Amino acid sequence: MNWSVPTIAGIQRLALLLTLVVSAALFVFVSEAAAIGAVVGGVLMIVNLYLLVLVGKTMVAIAGGGGAVGAIIAPMKLLLFVVVAYLIISRLHVDLRGFMLGVLTQFAAIFIETGRVSWRGASAPEEHKV
Repeated sequence: MNWSVPTIAGIQRLALLLTLVVSAALFVFVSEAAAIGAVVGGVLMIVNLYLLVLVGKTMVAIAGGGGAVGAIIAPMKLLLFVVVAYLIISRLHVDLRGFMLGVLTQFAAIFIETGRVSWRGASAPEEHKV
C-alpha cells in the first residue's frame, strides 16, 4: 500500500497562498479592514501550525527523558494563542469577519493539501511485486 501524507511545509505554502487570495478578494469586494483582518487571522494560524510542530518535537524530546513537563507544553501553547487572538480582536479591533476568513484558510489548506496528496498517491502506478 502506498501511503501519501501532506507535509507541514506544503500546508503552510497553501495557507499563505489562500490567505493572500482571500485578503485580496476582501480588499476588492468588501473593505480594507476586512482584508487586514484576513491577513492577521491567516498569519496567526500559520504561526500556530509552525509552533505546533515545534511543540510536538519538544514534547517528544522531553518524553524521552521521562519528564512530565512535556505534557503541559501543548495546553500552554493553546492558552497563549487564545490570549493572542483575544488581544488582537479586542485591542486592535480587526474586522471580525475578515479575521475569521483568514483563520479558516488554514483549515482549507489542510483539506486541499490532504486531498491533493491523496489523489496524487492514488494515481501513482503500483510497484511490481516479485
